[in-house]
Amino acid sequence: MIKIIPYKNAHQNGIEIMMNNIAMEFDHDIFSKPSKATPNIPDAYWVALNGDDVIGTIGVLNIENDFAILKKMMLKKEYRGKSLGVSKSLLETAINWCKDNHIPKIYLGTMTQFKAAQLFYSNNGFVRISEEKLPDNFLNNPLDTVFFVRELN
Repeated sequence: MIKIIPYKNAHQNGIEIMMNNIAMEFDHDIFSKPSKATPNIPDAYWVALNGDDVIGTIGVLNIENDFAILKKMMLKKEYRGKSLGVSKSLLETAINWCKDNHIPKIYLGTMTQFKAAQLFYSNNGFVRISEEKLPDNFLNNPLDTVFFVRELN
C-alpha cells in the first residue's frame, strides 16, 4: 500500500538510492553537484512509501509566507503516470500544506529534459512563466531552465 508521510531522517538513505536510480535515466546531470554538507531539507517535506520502500518525495520552501517553492519532486519510474496517482497525491499534499499556511502561490523550476514533468505541472494548474517573472528572492537550482507558477485560491 502506498502512503505519503512526513520526512524523517531514516528515509534519507532510501531517497539517495531513489535519486541515483532516477539520475541514470538521463544522459546529462540532473542534480547539482553534491556537497558534503547535511542535506538541504525543505520547510515541509514528504515521502511516498510503498511498504518501507521510498518511491517518491516532494518538498516546499516557504518564502516569508509570500510564496512557496516546490522542491524535490521525484518519483521512481515505475510509479509515474496517472494510473497509480502517486505524483498527483504528492502534489496535492504540498498544495494543501500551502493552503493551510495561507501561502498564495507556488513557483517551481525544472529542467528542459523533464518533458513529462512539465506536462504534469501544466495539467495540474501551473502556468509556465519566463525566468524574468520569478520573484527576486526565488531560490533557483542553476540547472533549471523552465519555470512555472500556480495561484492558490
